[in-house]
Amino acid sequence: MRSRNVLIMISPMSPGRLNGIARFARERHWHMMSTDRLLHRLSGWNGDGALVTLRNDPFQLQTVRQLLRRGIPVVDLTCEHPDIRVPRVIGDHFSIGRSAGRHFIERNFTNLAWFSSAFTKVHGLRYRGLMDVRDGRDVRRLVVCEALGERKRDDWNAISRWLGGELVRAPKPLGVVCYDDSDAARVADVCRAYGLSIPEEVAILGIGNDSFICEYQETPLSSVIHDTEATGYEGAKLLDRLMEGGKPPRSPILIPPRGIVIRKSTETIAAADPTVRRALAYIGTHLANSFGIAQIAGELGMSAISLHRLFKKHLGRRVGDEIRRARIAKAKILLQTTDLKICEIAVKTGFCNLAHFTRTFRQSCGTVPSAYRRNRIA
Repeated sequence: MRSRNVLIMISPMSPGRLNGIARFARERHWHMMSTDRLLHRLSGWNGDGALVTLRNDPFQLQTVRQLLRRGIPVVDLTCEHPDIRVPRVIGDHFSIGRSAGRHFIERNFTNLAWFSSAFTKVHGLRYRGLMDVRDGRDVRRLVVCEALGERKRDDWNAISRWLGGELVRAPKPLGVVCYDDSDAARVADVCRAYGLSIPEEVAILGIGNDSFICEYQETPLSSVIHDTEATGYEGAKLLDRLMEGGKPPRSPILIPPRGIVIRKSTETIAAADPTVRRALAYIGTHLANSFGIAQIAGELGMSAISLHRLFKKHLGRRVGDEIRRARIAKAKILLQTTDLKICEIAVKTGFCNLAHFTRTFRQSCGTVPSAYRRNRIA
């Protein structure tokens, strides 16, 4: 098999997507050239195929049309230009939105919102996925370009005033699904400016799992894993097939999300009742200790049976079930985001011994802690 000469026209240069392409390229010994401005050199380029992300760049669009006229295979890793008929490998953005919605519904949120700066085709797919699982819940649609116009998309002061007002007025607790991690960081910044607690009043979920953005916030951000590395790898694999004379697929190849990395910004259960919220706060701050319904009820100055009834009414489960859920949720976060030994995580989440932790974790997650850590997904 001869080495292929492949053009890479990818923007933005996301590490995950490029890693996926590079991994396949090493397997096939490709020679790659990366550029976003090749138009003036195309006449002298004798390549075999191209991987692109089609955007509203006239130079890029004209380059791709020239490649197609010359019969050179092109694979697009976006869905922004369906008018240009090329094979595509893209993230399953509808499923990404569904995953985000389910994340909040599983946490008992009845008040949901969508936030994004713009609203392109990809935004729309993710939003539709969220709406598909809302189960009758109202979803506040907070889109900067719709509320303030295109001219103020980059006016942070105007955005902050508008978004702050919307978040303050929204019923609480509120779960906000953001188009990406940058939008999630914007919401977090506005919450801090307006004195809204994260995640107790406003829980925030991003998309993309950009560790630089998510992990270095004052409140680390939970995020859906958009598997860009698999998108890059499968896109390169499809291009290789086309360069070998294979037929293109009839429809885009969709890459599903790879779970959710849960961090502090959604580490909560929504509850309208203030007593239940206080009980949940007690549970969250005492996970390393041995306690039960009697200790929580005593702290709140009420009987255990009254607290039990409140939990069944507002959360649909017993206090002991919520303690166990909270311990496992905290353990998953520690497995995802730290290098602590599993026995240390067992202690920090209140399990009496490693065997008890492993058994309970398997019952809840269908796998043991060590296997979960290797996958690092929710």
